[in-house]
Amino acid sequence: MTDAATTPSSPFLRLEGITKTYGSARALDGVSLEVAAGEMVAVIGRSGAGKSTLLTVINRLIDPDGGSFICEGRDVLALRGRNLRDWRRQCAMVFQRFNLVARLPVLTNVMTGRLALRPLIPSLFGIFTEEDRAAAIEALVALDMGAQALKRADELSGGQQQRVAIARAMVQEPRIVLADEPVASLDPRNSEAVMDALSKINREHGITVLINLHSVALARAYCPRAVAMSAGRVVYDGPTDGLTPQVLERIYGTADLDAIEDAA
Repeated sequence: MTDAATTPSSPFLRLEGITKTYGSARALDGVSLEVAAGEMVAVIGRSGAGKSTLLTVINRLIDPDGGSFICEGRDVLALRGRNLRDWRRQCAMVFQRFNLVARLPVLTNVMTGRLALRPLIPSLFGIFTEEDRAAAIEALVALDMGAQALKRADELSGGQQQRVAIARAMVQEPRIVLADEPVASLDPRNSEAVMDALSKINREHGITVLINLHSVALARAYCPRAVAMSAGRVVYDGPTDGLTPQVLERIYGTADLDAIEDAA
């Protein structure tokens, strides 16, 4: 049974009965979820629980097999063409592996986030404006990465590269940031720097952030709310301080935090 959900008074996003099947495996099994504008929500659970699939459905990188998805009265699953491209721009993705072009300067990598805001022909040739450059520099400075702007992306540490990826997401002018295990490959110091960056854009810009995390400790430290998944279902939805040993045992089969990080 799912714990009592944290129900936003005026939900920004509403998913109801979302399902997604790959062959005989059901990645999402009737997921229902409401998220208010400006929330920072940790999505937790064991590996294979459906966390990444949930985010890619929200971004419409994949389509569910069933269910409904509404954003401010708009049927997101019905979007096509330009409207769908605009939705994906509004839902910026941050991935575990950064997805930067290693040989390009940091500044150019960030400016690629502006392509969805530009006419097709200039975008095809990677032509950027002074406005694009200014937006990219502003995003890098805000994340303490301004001094790295002219370095190649592959000269940076993993934590620095992830902050560049977050800056790239920010110049898309998103309303939502979907971060899929953004600290899974980072050491504790860099993990905190990346979580600080995501918390900052949530706090200062009011951007809704959904972040898949393998660390319950980071979820507790940075996110007021947690949504826990198991076998494609939501099994806990509530405050992170409600993640008691008993709840963790139900989600992960153990309350040992080291074992949980290995399992996630």
